[in-house]
Amino acid sequence: MMRRIITTALAMIICASCTGRQSKPMIQQVSPIPSGYGYQVQYEEKQTDNYEPINFKEQKAVWISYIDLQHMLLGKTENEFSENILQAYEKIKSLGCNTVYVHVRSFGDAYYKSEFYPFTKAVSGELGSEADFDPLEIMLENAHEAGLSFHAWVNPMRCETEENMLLIPERFALGRWFSARDKYDEYLVKVDSDNHYWLNPAVEDVRNLIADGVREIVKNYDVDGIHIDDYFYPTTEAYFDSGIYVETGVTENLSEWRKSNVNKMVKAIHDAVKDVNPNVLFGVSPQGNMENNYQFMYADVKKWCSEEDYIDYIVPQIYFGFENSIKPFVQTAEDWSSIVTCDSVSLVIGLGVYKIGEEDEFLQNTGIIAEQISSSQQIKNYGGFALYNYINLFEPVQELAERTNAELQCIKDAIID
Repeated sequence: MMRRIITTALAMIICASCTGRQSKPMIQQVSPIPSGYGYQVQYEEKQTDNYEPINFKEQKAVWISYIDLQHMLLGKTENEFSENILQAYEKIKSLGCNTVYVHVRSFGDAYYKSEFYPFTKAVSGELGSEADFDPLEIMLENAHEAGLSFHAWVNPMRCETEENMLLIPERFALGRWFSARDKYDEYLVKVDSDNHYWLNPAVEDVRNLIADGVREIVKNYDVDGIHIDDYFYPTTEAYFDSGIYVETGVTENLSEWRKSNVNKMVKAIHDAVKDVNPNVLFGVSPQGNMENNYQFMYADVKKWCSEEDYIDYIVPQIYFGFENSIKPFVQTAEDWSSIVTCDSVSLVIGLGVYKIGEEDEFLQNTGIIAEQISSSQQIKNYGGFALYNYINLFEPVQELAERTNAELQCIKDAIID
């Protein structure tokens, strides 16, 4: 209650003081074992201790989100899922792409065997109900057999709805924090404009959990990269974390403090990856509107692109047309290129295939995504492109099927040429 009072008072003071979509809502990740967990994690040793990741100088990537995976995985047997994901990879490979960013944690869950997060509901429909197979293991094995680089995509801060949070056992930190919300009220926060709970990166135990969850993936699975997208702070409202802001006693303003918290989280993820395998890549996909990252998400993208030991690649979601009045594609891509000043960071251009069903410029110009690929290749610091997302590429709604197939052929021609 005291923190809520502080929050209300502070809000008055503050008011005085995988997305570039303009229509996207504001809400749209060797450190020691954290002391707050109450147990010591025993990792299973993977068969190859010195895995050499498969990565390419030019990433030609496709995002496979939890939404894309749903029809491939939900209610399926191991063989059925293996066949489904292999077919998806074959389509991606036939397009000329070489990399996939695949969701392995979307809502504080795990598409794999984890000591830190409950098993995903994506297989059985119920959170924590484990399958008799490991989805990540299958996705990874099939990707490598197809010659694709596999980057495990996690949402570090977004968690489940209250209905599903209630199902998380207390052997997991998320379960303990949720069941004792009065004690851990700053750890997990419900956002007014969203049904989900969100982890608070201001809390050290939270950052440790996120980092250890990533470390677990890299240690137990031969992934080629770890990938996070643009889900950082889910709101600009003061109530989210102003209690701990006051208790911490920092002198910087709330916005700068939040950026610092996200920086610490990103750095912790980077260090966790590199601690296990320095050759595994770590990439971030922020919103394509650079200003939005600072004003709404508190994501200090310029810092990550100009200093070492934050990221290996950045994938701004430049989901804009050439004629966009606010963020025209070419100028926006060049603006992103201008902030990539660290030699160890590469720029991968995120392209929104879904736009061909939403905006006139994309609807009326077949081949616009292919043209954006070709345009991107001329930009300084270019390190590849990424297409959002699998369903919009290969399983569009019926009324867009003909239009999408025509676009696919143009994309294929641009990639292969």
